[in-house]
Amino acid sequence: MSPTNNFYTSIKPMSNISQLTDPRFYHDVPDDWYIALSDVRGSTRAIEAGRYKEVCAVAAAGIAAQLNLFEMRDTPFVFGGDGASVLIPPEYYEQSRAALAGTRRMAREQFDLDLRVGIVPMRDVLDAGHLIRVARLEMSPNFQQAIFTGGGLRHAEDLLKDADAGPRYDVPEDVAPQADFYGVECRWKQIPSRKQEVVTLMVMATAAPSAHNDIYREVLERIEAIYGDTKDRHPIALSDVKMTFSPATLSIEGRIRHEERYSARVLARMMYGSLKAMVAMIFNIGGWGGYKEIMHAATDHEKFDDTLRMVFSGTADQRRRLTAHLDSLHAEGRIVYGVHIGQHTLITCIMYDYFGHQMHLVDGANGGYTLAAKGMKKQMAALQNDAD
Repeated sequence: MSPTNNFYTSIKPMSNISQLTDPRFYHDVPDDWYIALSDVRGSTRAIEAGRYKEVCAVAAAGIAAQLNLFEMRDTPFVFGGDGASVLIPPEYYEQSRAALAGTRRMAREQFDLDLRVGIVPMRDVLDAGHLIRVARLEMSPNFQQAIFTGGGLRHAEDLLKDADAGPRYDVPEDVAPQADFYGVECRWKQIPSRKQEVVTLMVMATAAPSAHNDIYREVLERIEAIYGDTKDRHPIALSDVKMTFSPATLSIEGRIRHEERYSARVLARMMYGSLKAMVAMIFNIGGWGGYKEIMHAATDHEKFDDTLRMVFSGTADQRRRLTAHLDSLHAEGRIVYGVHIGQHTLITCIMYDYFGHQMHLVDGANGGYTLAAKGMKKQMAALQNDAD
């Protein structure tokens, strides 16, 4: 990335999700940048058919394809379970479109999933009266999560999905596909809840914009009062993180990374690599005994992109206390929210250095963010009907 486009890497990071309401951490996205967008059409149906691992993996692959355009593999992005948004500097516009086209082709040919892909100019977002401001949340020395505010990211997503405006931003089918999915890995079993359940939560403020910071601050304070701090509510316990040798699970990574070259031989190499990693972790060979701690710290289980997105572990009683408070905020017209309750966490990994730069994308198993979003959209529709 050129010196004129390194604004993101120079941002001082926040250290805790509770700081997301502090404007001092945010910087405006340059007006000549672009937003690369992808999401799986019909993701709810696919997830209800048991294909949630494939949906999450395709969304993660879309992120990797964009990150791999950059030497430092560092640009703002957010993972949404069934899709992703990635910010792109202007000199990478054509490469980004090719990577989006390549991700769409891979999703279609390898998984029979219909991936909507498009790229929206930042200028169009600004001209519509929206902003995208970005901050960095330091999850670990190896991963800093982008945090977004200003409403512009949501507006870009709406533009792409709009029946009239969308074709302007779609990546046409005649764009030559060229995507590199280096780094995508799916080597872990689903991880059981540390406590009784895994909660996947989405909260969006609907009151006047001037009240949004107070609303999100109140929600975060209530979550901390009920579930404890980030460490206490983390959805993953190290003792529950285990390698998978399931051919069905490993084949997801294999089909993404190798596409038409995927074969039984590739699967065998993957299984052998997983076996070596497991042995190295058990016997602390080459420092691998501490790898799970590195992985655990580099997860995106708490984030914000004009919607608070969190995956955490707790008890049914804690969840009832939280949703009672959220229900009261919703009744006051201050928020809409969605929640998915499950027993496991799903992680999809993008690995560039096993002891360095890496990110582990977290979702609730069996639907997580996608099904939480379904509930939130239902509340939003009801709110709009009441307004009419």
